[in-house]
Amino acid sequence: MKSKILIVDDLRFFLDVQRSMLSQIDCDILTARSGLEALKIIKKDKPQLVLLDYEMPDLDGGKTCEILKKDPRYKDIPIIIISSEPSDDAKQKCISAGADQYLTKPVDQKELIEAVSELLKVRSSLYYPRATMRAEVYVRFEGEVKKYLSVDISVTGVFLESNDPLAPNTTVSLHFTIPTPKRDVKVQTRVSRVLTADEMEQYGVFPGMAMEFLNLDLEDRKYIEQYIDNALKMRKHDLLDKDSNIHFI
Repeated sequence: MKSKILIVDDLRFFLDVQRSMLSQIDCDILTARSGLEALKIIKKDKPQLVLLDYEMPDLDGGKTCEILKKDPRYKDIPIIIISSEPSDDAKQKCISAGADQYLTKPVDQKELIEAVSELLKVRSSLYYPRATMRAEVYVRFEGEVKKYLSVDISVTGVFLESNDPLAPNTTVSLHFTIPTPKRDVKVQTRVSRVLTADEMEQYGVFPGMAMEFLNLDLEDRKYIEQYIDNALKMRKHDLLDKDSNIHFI
């Protein structure tokens, strides 16, 4: 369930510095010492994000980024190019090559973590499909249990409809039933985002709270994946009713 981040730099010192900076993020770190080595690792392990040094001898960061962004297999992997060149021209070259972010050395730890965190959220929406799921969800918080209605679900979390959401970063336990195939799920979650009534009108979404799964059981994950797969197939063939419930035939 952890995100994999690939750090690419021809100097061991910068690999160690960036690895240390990212130690507070719950992720697995991969490293490469060249653009060519990075391409091999990406093909094998497909990381969720790449930190790419710009100045490398065999294949520089800009060219490596360009190769990845032109390949349909890897084009959605977010890339942060890190360079010792602070000029706008250098930044523009990297952005034109497809970089999602451009940072300069020496890298500020807070800036790096913010960039990585933001892009990993983008990655989640790209790589983990969501499906509508209108189900009762029981939330246990501070000894009390409240009932909410879910809006949609992915293997990373579930969105709950609410006009009185919990505060961001609140940790609670959830209990709900996946409707098809039927499966009871109990999981610890964190409120990762709250959407207000104003945002509901702006973005056309339900007011409520996004709940990030913290310790989802692998067997529960399989059931959620199967539910999402079935739901997306049914939607494709127009086999959902007005409440987005699946009807198998």
